[in-house]
Amino acid sequence: MLLHKPNAILKSIVGMSLLASSAVVLSGCQSQPESTEQTTEDAAMATLTTQITYLDRSMLRPGAQLTVTLADVSKMDAKAEVISQQTIDINGAPPYTVELSYDASKMDQRHHYSVMARITNQDQLLYVSTTHNNPFEQSQQTTPYEVVVSKVAPQKPNVDLVNTYFKAITLNGEKVIVETKEPFIQFSADNKSHGFLGCNNFTGSYQVNQQTLKFSPQASTKKMCFKGMEQEAAMSAVLQNTAQWEIKGELLRLKDQQGNELATFKATYF
Repeated sequence: MLLHKPNAILKSIVGMSLLASSAVVLSGCQSQPESTEQTTEDAAMATLTTQITYLDRSMLRPGAQLTVTLADVSKMDAKAEVISQQTIDINGAPPYTVELSYDASKMDQRHHYSVMARITNQDQLLYVSTTHNNPFEQSQQTTPYEVVVSKVAPQKPNVDLVNTYFKAITLNGEKVIVETKEPFIQFSADNKSHGFLGCNNFTGSYQVNQQTLKFSPQASTKKMCFKGMEQEAAMSAVLQNTAQWEIKGELLRLKDQQGNELATFKATYF
């Protein structure tokens, strides 16, 4: 019995070695597809080198950032789908080089793509691309791909609702026609309102709370005019139906309860 034990032990060791070898081989076989898949993904990745510039000689303030986006703009009635995007801090004069990585296997020749660029500083938009820039069009395949951004006109600060002379620009979507004197409205700090309807003057009061605005019934003179009475009636209706207001820059918009625009007014200075 003792003579047979070494052989049994030897067979056991050999068996364990074979099992270990099989496990290693099996493990290698199982990991092989993952490695192949990773290699395929790496091979599909491509890089689009862009060069962003602007034509004027302005120098950017410290803190400026450039954002370059490659997007699918095929759907006209939907938001563009971002394919790749990079934001970098920029200093000095253009051009600025930005590289965009994207998955080439997911690009569709039937779709339309565009490179968009914008330069901002503390959330203020300074420059923006205004043209369609498709780097995959045959005539546009250059390296680096150049995009020119245009300077954005600075926005005027919002005027105050109170103590500003607002002349009427549109009433119910129709452009105001001035015969003798332009319709206008003014708001005083003591919640008094006054203005000109187109033929008669009016006066009254108003209540404002954040973006809600309500006029009390406005008293007006009773003069009759040969022209402008329809426009005056439209102005009166606007005041009666106003429920909301909005000012952007020098433009005042009056809206109804549903948010529909009733009239627009522009701040005027004398």
